[in-house]
Amino acid sequence: MTDPDEFDFTRSHAADRLILRREVLPTGVSDAEIRRSLHDNAIERIWWGSYVPATGADNSIARRAQLYVEKVHAAIRTGGRTRHPSHQSAAALLTIPLLQPDWSTVHFTSTKSGRKSPGLTIHQAPLPDDHLVDVDDGLVITGIGRTVCDEALKGTLRQAVCALDSGRYQARLRNIEVDLEAIASTMGGRHGIDRLRTAIPLSTDLSESIGESLSRCVIAEVGLPTPELQVVVVVDDGSVKRCDFGWRDENGKVLVVGEFDGRFKYHRESAASGERLAEDVIYAEKLREDAIRDCDIIVVRWTWSELQDPQKFAAKIRRALRRAGIVAA
Repeated sequence: MTDPDEFDFTRSHAADRLILRREVLPTGVSDAEIRRSLHDNAIERIWWGSYVPATGADNSIARRAQLYVEKVHAAIRTGGRTRHPSHQSAAALLTIPLLQPDWSTVHFTSTKSGRKSPGLTIHQAPLPDDHLVDVDDGLVITGIGRTVCDEALKGTLRQAVCALDSGRYQARLRNIEVDLEAIASTMGGRHGIDRLRTAIPLSTDLSESIGESLSRCVIAEVGLPTPELQVVVVVDDGSVKRCDFGWRDENGKVLVVGEFDGRFKYHRESAASGERLAEDVIYAEKLREDAIRDCDIIVVRWTWSELQDPQKFAAKIRRALRRAGIVAA
């Protein structure tokens, strides 16, 4: 029997971090050792008979997202081959962000039968071959188009538009053709099909984050003028600045630009720029904004929390549009 003081769960199965009871028991590890490691907070349980090394009190969104992906992998390895990860579980594996995902449940789709239990939902539905994709040496899951259409069938119209936006943007980045209308045509009669059909023409591949997608939804809901997406501004030094949203006057001149400010945006851009600190990225963003303002363009920024109060958000945008003369005072 392995000495519990020598068995290092944090190093076991380091390639994928998953520790499956059925795999470690034959190596001499006992259930008592597993229980002791749980008690000592060396590992944490994420699925039936499945564990990962614990990471302390980290409850960040990134950590919770990682745990959910590991939960999905655990469910895959302990389940059957006749079901395929789908819905938000496929979205997690495909790194497709969603609005308000429920990370408590793993989703599969099977052509044979469906069932629901705590933490697990198996949907019964047809799965045409062109709705599936092999992502990892035989791991077959729903592809980008089918995944976001499945997600759009449930939840709110906002969630549907955000899911479709996210899928279309990721498909564009990966040079994948996605025909949402064709996929929706195979889903007739399913609960939520009207919402999916409503959301498809509202979606775009130009929203680069859930925050931008939600902003578009709120802008439409409160009746603001529809902005141009990823608008390009050429500043005085000849360099090109791209903004999330832009509003033009009747002559086509950009007078107002809008930027969704998510904290993740600065961490993402900091990581993408290598050695630069987040503070450096924020300072560079300030210089970028100053250059845009020097072109007599009004810059409006908003955050996630401001989108939670649509009327207050709308008033902020309207003030800028009135100052620019785009809407009547």
